[in-house]
Amino acid sequence: MLVYLSVEDIVLIEKLELKLKDGFTALTGETGAGKSILIDAVSLILGKRSERRFIRKGKDKGTVIALFHLNKNHKAIEYALNNGFDVKDELILRRQILKNGRSFCYLNDQIITLNFMKEIANLLIEIHGQNEQIGLLDISSHRSILDRWADLKDNLSKVDKIYNDLKQSKIVLEEAKNKFSESELKKQSYKEDLQELKNLKLVPNEIEDLIAKRKLIMSSEKIGGILKNISFYLYGDENSKTIYEKLSSSRAELASIVDVNSKFTGLLKAIDQTIIEYKEIEIELENSMSSMELNDLDIDFIESRLFNLKKIATKHNTEIDNLLGIKDSLNKKLLDMENFEENINKIEEQNKINSKLFIDESNILSELRITASKKLTKSVNFELPFLKLDNAKFVVQINKLDEEKWNNRGIDNVFFEVETNKGSGFYSIDKIASGGELSRLMLALKVSLFSDNDSSEIKKTIIFDEVDAGVGGAVADAIGERLEKLGKNNQVLVVTHHPQVAARSNTHLKVIKFTKNNLTRTNVSDLSYDDKLEELARMLSGAKTTNAARKAAESLLMEISDNK
Repeated sequence: MLVYLSVEDIVLIEKLELKLKDGFTALTGETGAGKSILIDAVSLILGKRSERRFIRKGKDKGTVIALFHLNKNHKAIEYALNNGFDVKDELILRRQILKNGRSFCYLNDQIITLNFMKEIANLLIEIHGQNEQIGLLDISSHRSILDRWADLKDNLSKVDKIYNDLKQSKIVLEEAKNKFSESELKKQSYKEDLQELKNLKLVPNEIEDLIAKRKLIMSSEKIGGILKNISFYLYGDENSKTIYEKLSSSRAELASIVDVNSKFTGLLKAIDQTIIEYKEIEIELENSMSSMELNDLDIDFIESRLFNLKKIATKHNTEIDNLLGIKDSLNKKLLDMENFEENINKIEEQNKINSKLFIDESNILSELRITASKKLTKSVNFELPFLKLDNAKFVVQINKLDEEKWNNRGIDNVFFEVETNKGSGFYSIDKIASGGELSRLMLALKVSLFSDNDSSEIKKTIIFDEVDAGVGGAVADAIGERLEKLGKNNQVLVVTHHPQVAARSNTHLKVIKFTKNNLTRTNVSDLSYDDKLEELARMLSGAKTTNAARKAAESLLMEISDNK
């Protein structure tokens, strides 16, 4: 709800502050008093193009500020939060225009773009009048308007979830198909690489074993020489005795004297131990010399094997030790490729299920929309004759969208059409010529859509600028009655010249033009009951207010009060 409007240095307005109330508020005043200036000021908040003429003469800038109190579920709160603004239940829009043609926009004192101000302001205010038509003329909003009016939130939620599931499964399917296509191109290459690795007959830790063998071969001559020297040291040449023979001779002689003197027993044991260890040395030497028999080691084979392993490891950009892992990885990739087609079939089956669910739920939603459209069409057409639109007809059109345009709101396109004269044909509501006729049509729609709707998420301040232009007293009274009805659950501001309309208002504001210090100014007064009576009398009598007009005004108010 718009609770406060400040206008400073805009056209004739020097400084104006309005505290606005809920319900139906009438704005009256003599022709030229400046009622249209207030509409222009609000239009600036709605993003209307700024012009130098808006700035009061002698001033460098003009400013309009609008303060709104909103329920936490209001769409404008959600829009602000989604765009990074910390908004709770209060929202302030400010527009400042400069003489150089530039303008600045603010939300709660944070600068915003003009487009952002348009977007959020259009969630808060609608203007319907001679020069402004904002709101229902946006045909892209008609589907949402019908859905909210018919309370299809639960059905929309189902369709939205299924659509998003379907959208996601289509993405997964596309990715799977792309991977399958890529895998088919790589499949032969993977097979060749795997066969190459199989032909290598890889063995764990083979590289270390090959390097060790190559090192042994490269050092065999040196090792063989050393072992021959050790053999010579142990066995001597063919003409000399071996160490073993010498130790055996020493033991035999020592054994012959141990019985004579037992003190030699320790020495005998030491020689025995040495003979045993010597035998072990002989065995180890024999084994070492046997290990140097390199008949089974081929240096050319080893070098070739190492070269092949390194070449294939380089091909796979890895180390030789990781080739077994590459082999396992290729095996897994080929196995996964075999499963691709099965996975794609499963995803396609899920897609079919999701598609059927989406179509089924969307068709249910379509039927509910069709039912609601008939009720709304009947309701609006019932209102039209009362508003002197006897020849006009309204209809809600629901068309099926092409499949590629299906979305999370279903498979329908909804838009409002009007035939202004019999036989002239139906046209989209945004194609109707502007003026009082269109304003009354908007009023009929608003009454049908929102009179009994107290939804906090769609509540707007609705402004009608001379919706009663060009009509007589009876039609004006019908218009006033419908504005009163609309004001029960909405904030409605109406610029009017008809006392029958103004009389039904909950709040009556009078726009006054006066001259001070040779400058013309505009101000607004909140009328008391007596002031309202006087203003209605002025509107009834014309140039000079008569007592008869005052009595007529009092009678009008009493009649309205009695009929409530």
